[in-house]
Amino acid sequence: MSDIFEAVLASSFYAGIVGLVILLLKGMLRNRLNAKWHYLIWSVLVLKLLVPFGPQSAVSLFNLIPKLSHQATVGDAYQVWQQDEMYIGTDQPQDGISIQPLVTDPTETMVNTQNFVEEILPFIWAAGAMIMLLWLVFSCYLLHSKLRRGSVVKDDRILRILKSCQEKMGVTGHVNLVLQDTVGTPSLFGILRPTILITPGLLDLEDKELRYIFLHELAHYKRKDVPVNYLLLIFQAIHWFNPVIWFCFASIRQDMEVAADEYVVSTLEAAEYKDYGRALLTVVERFSASRLALRLIGMVDERKNIERRLMMIKMAGFFKARRRIMLAVGLLCVVGLGGVLLTDRLAEQKSLPGSNGIYNAQKLYANKTPYVGNNSKVAGVVSNLPYAGFRREISLQTKTVPYGITVKYDFSGADTNPAEQVFFNNASIMFALIDNVDEITFNISTSTKPEQQYQYTREEIQKNYARDLRLYAADVSEFESFLGNFEFRLAVFPEKYATVMSIAPGLGLLAEYPGSVEKVRFTAQKGAFLTWDSATGKVSAGKNVIEVLYGLPVYWSPLVPDGHPAEEKNNLITVALLDKKGAKIDEKKINIVYDGTFYSVEPSPGVVIGKGPQLQTQKILSLDDAVSNAIKAQYTHYGSGETVTEGHLILDTEENSGTVKVYTIASLGAFGFENGIFTKVSGSGAIPTVMLFSLNDTGGYTLVEYREPEDGAHYTDSLKKMFPARLQGRVLSARNDYAELARQQEAQAAGYLEAIGRTAQISEGHVEKKLADIDVQAKNKLFSELTKFDPFLNACPYWLGTRETVENGIRYIYETAQSKGEDGIDLITFKKSREDGTVVEERTYKIAGSEPQLVE
Repeated sequence: MSDIFEAVLASSFYAGIVGLVILLLKGMLRNRLNAKWHYLIWSVLVLKLLVPFGPQSAVSLFNLIPKLSHQATVGDAYQVWQQDEMYIGTDQPQDGISIQPLVTDPTETMVNTQNFVEEILPFIWAAGAMIMLLWLVFSCYLLHSKLRRGSVVKDDRILRILKSCQEKMGVTGHVNLVLQDTVGTPSLFGILRPTILITPGLLDLEDKELRYIFLHELAHYKRKDVPVNYLLLIFQAIHWFNPVIWFCFASIRQDMEVAADEYVVSTLEAAEYKDYGRALLTVVERFSASRLALRLIGMVDERKNIERRLMMIKMAGFFKARRRIMLAVGLLCVVGLGGVLLTDRLAEQKSLPGSNGIYNAQKLYANKTPYVGNNSKVAGVVSNLPYAGFRREISLQTKTVPYGITVKYDFSGADTNPAEQVFFNNASIMFALIDNVDEITFNISTSTKPEQQYQYTREEIQKNYARDLRLYAADVSEFESFLGNFEFRLAVFPEKYATVMSIAPGLGLLAEYPGSVEKVRFTAQKGAFLTWDSATGKVSAGKNVIEVLYGLPVYWSPLVPDGHPAEEKNNLITVALLDKKGAKIDEKKINIVYDGTFYSVEPSPGVVIGKGPQLQTQKILSLDDAVSNAIKAQYTHYGSGETVTEGHLILDTEENSGTVKVYTIASLGAFGFENGIFTKVSGSGAIPTVMLFSLNDTGGYTLVEYREPEDGAHYTDSLKKMFPARLQGRVLSARNDYAELARQQEAQAAGYLEAIGRTAQISEGHVEKKLADIDVQAKNKLFSELTKFDPFLNACPYWLGTRETVENGIRYIYETAQSKGEDGIDLITFKKSREDGTVVEERTYKIAGSEPQLVE
């Protein structure tokens, strides 16, 4: 029921916009367009209600209107108030510590109220629509019953007038004429058996007046206004809650009467126009329709519309003389409105599908063809290449050599501009699969560059390959190996690295390749590579060149092997994939840039920045392990720590077409030593999380998507979109599961301590910290201003106590202490030392009033 209600609500919203646009246009063209086209313009609204969703178009008006979401349609009926956020594990967020907010009890109560409102609204709508439809059916039935008591008109004079009117209007079928007193105005009733209803008072009118009345009702019959009116009544019942629709339908019925008048006038001589207008006034003065009766088609109208009808009758000659102009203007209005109002917005693309370089060899190879002129095969190739979702048209040049293919793409709806490397790869594949193509052109439009072009010739691309490109598509097996050259990706994590960070010994690099790879060789011009066992904290010696088994990450450090940091702005890294014989399969070069504080990898095709080992295509047989790895990979979003732990509860799973969707409550924690206690220094609370994994042929899991609810006011809305209704109550109270998640994290932290041979108190809770007792201004300058530009001071605790870090495999203890000098003035000492007590660096500041002074 809720899905139907949301569809009706969305349809009503968009139809309301269409109606307002039509009203605006009609207001501008009020006396510049004849009645027929004023009425026909409304067909755009009727079509929008019949078919709410049309084809996507760049000219659609709805590209300019925010997309109607569940929150916009139903959620706006009740706004959720959210209390201040609560944090777990810290008294104040600082030093990179980021703890996710938990839902508080007042919010949960308000959410439950919102849920109740959202659940009951569809039933309120359904009840209203049902009442309206039942009223419509009952009114029709009641009217039929009453009309049976009426008598068929047998007066020769009246029948003769009706017959002459039918001949004049070209109505050949039988039209009933019933004398009755139920409906107080001349009206047309019935679809299959049309009946003109007249009252006894109508018999006293002159022949000419009767003639005009019959002509008007027969005009309605010729124009099929009765079925249109019933369709409007049904739509009013469905959209009973929308006042815009009701107002538009009232305007449609007014235009229907004016259009019928115009139709009648078109059959009359110019001298009769005034007589028809007088007859209209006579009917209005002598007859009236009950507002509570079923809306019938008749000559009587609301008095405010009579003036307009008389004006249009007077202008009938003017419009008749300009019939061709009216036709052109009317068609332009209907076609133009249809183009912008009956189409839908372009599909929103938050990312560039296919840009990850993964290709489907079977589907691509199935479209292999020797000829450019094979339209279906060429389109099949392009449709299975990256960026296919942004393709707009394909043009083929087959008349003369060089034979060419031009593909047009529109990326204006994407957040990210396309990568040239992907188009280079696409061209290579097209040259391999389409034998006689000589040139391939990609015309691209983006939000920043309306016109951009990449053009490749076969000769240009061929220079990058040892064999003729067509030979790489000799068979499917050969072609799969060929595609492997485009699937080499390199994950980089974290996004930025500084030497004071202890969560990892350097900038992590992990190669990903779906083909057969034995080892990966990393070569650095500056700095060196390390391997790191996160379970034990052991770090290998640094080397400029290192080879590791495929699937293992390495860490680039600027500090080794000579102990001095590589502070060059650019540091070139080469990553090569090796087979079992040590031969190179593929190679990538990346550049590590240094901005004075952080090291980061310069973006380039095939490099995925900020994502950790979850990108690795590895065989994880246990879903539990896959979930655990996926959570731990999120540590790059949090502050520093010595080891990463996680806790999770799997609530439910859904398996479909080679994927598994896992509904979880997850928590991440980075543990480190503070005041000798191994505590959670950064991480999250209990977060409802949805993970999507793909299943490979060997039964392993590969993370495809990791989704958490949005923060702040949108938290519950996004959570409801993520989780099915059966789980929403559980995840709304996810904070109740935090104790179990914390227990899991503490257990993993204990395992880490055992691995490094260390005994210490373990606590995921906040460690009590004593702050320096000195002048407030001096404290702010010392612990806030100076630490911004000094890595050593930034690494020291902001409290009086100790903090430990592991840097390049060596454990250091940073300590902040307060003492008194011989003169009684406060001293703050910052010290960095090794485990054996060797002091590496030490500074003491004398607190003289509000200004800390460095003691030499």
